[in-house]
Amino acid sequence: MPKVSRSALGIVLVVAITAALGSPLLESHVAAEPAATTTTTDGNSRIRDAARAAIELDRIRNRSERIDSELAIVRQRNTLTDGLVADLTTQLAAAAVQLEAIRARVRANAVAVYQRGASSSGSVLDIESINDVGSGTHYASAALATDQTELDRESKWVDALRSRHDEAVATQKSQQDREHELTDEHDQLVADATRDRTLLDALGMVPVMGESVLTGEQIAAWFVSTGGRSRLADGTSINDLANLYVIEGRAENVRGDLAFVQAVIETGSFNVAAVHNYSGIGVCDSCTGGYAFPAALDGVRAQIQLLRNYADPDSRAALLANPPSPGLYGPDPRKAANLYDTFFLKGKAPLWNQMGNGNWATDPTYAGKVIGIYAQMRAYALAHPGSGPSGTAAQ
Repeated sequence: MPKVSRSALGIVLVVAITAALGSPLLESHVAAEPAATTTTTDGNSRIRDAARAAIELDRIRNRSERIDSELAIVRQRNTLTDGLVADLTTQLAAAAVQLEAIRARVRANAVAVYQRGASSSGSVLDIESINDVGSGTHYASAALATDQTELDRESKWVDALRSRHDEAVATQKSQQDREHELTDEHDQLVADATRDRTLLDALGMVPVMGESVLTGEQIAAWFVSTGGRSRLADGTSINDLANLYVIEGRAENVRGDLAFVQAVIETGSFNVAAVHNYSGIGVCDSCTGGYAFPAALDGVRAQIQLLRNYADPDSRAALLANPPSPGLYGPDPRKAANLYDTFFLKGKAPLWNQMGNGNWATDPTYAGKVIGIYAQMRAYALAHPGSGPSGTAAQ
């Protein structure tokens, strides 16, 4: 396995963080140079195009999550509104039938009264209200009041149902239009993401951000297959560590499987990881030591959050799934957030191809090491489908 790389991160990050926390500066006279992945114009253009695609992919993911969330809510509301419209339609039809039956009865009563109290032929009256029966019909006052009250009450009920029905139909139309808009936007984002992934694949570029392709079990199985003998603190196993990388990576949309490979390189297959520092944070070319983290989770989280900051120009402490790592950014939440938000290399390396030459490490071959070992890990997983560690994993 590759030996531990002396990280340029230790030069630039330690200076910024220790200064902000009031600690003595370490190697403050040293500054890391921006990465220069290739010297050719064509190569630089490819890197720029791929970096834009990687950043856009993450932005698409964020927009897609918001759209999918709203779409789920709109569809749920549509289901409820569809049921309401159907129920009101049924109620309105039944009420209309009831109203017409009351009107028919009122007409019949009015005609009967008229025929008993008048000398005319007693032709059937077509009336909407019993008030239309003249005062000379001799209709009993009690019957008149009862029929009129029932007719008025039913008419108001039908009007109220019709109003509610019309409102529900209007809401239904509005929600259906919104669902169509969101569906169209979702489909466009899927097409855009496919385009960007195709570009990255064609250019041979590997984004820092994204879902882990391999599971924790597959990662651990590969490590065991290499014969690596790790020296992890506090009884942490490779299985535990691999799963932490996948979980923490998923939380920040960072490729946990690739971050694990970075840790393999930085720690010499976890032979230099006694203080849960798996990524050379605070280690530099002209200094010794590095950061110490209280537990495996803290070391992995610090690495994942820092990778996010390198890769995502939009990264902010407030948008992280978890607060900035206290072991890296300090215990004061406000200062920690400010340090995270003002990281001077924010968004400078959205691709693993851009790592090294001053991005995370000074080693110009750093990116190739990470991508090369990751290719071995993927090849092992493909050759051993359903692979997972058996027995006791290497410690």
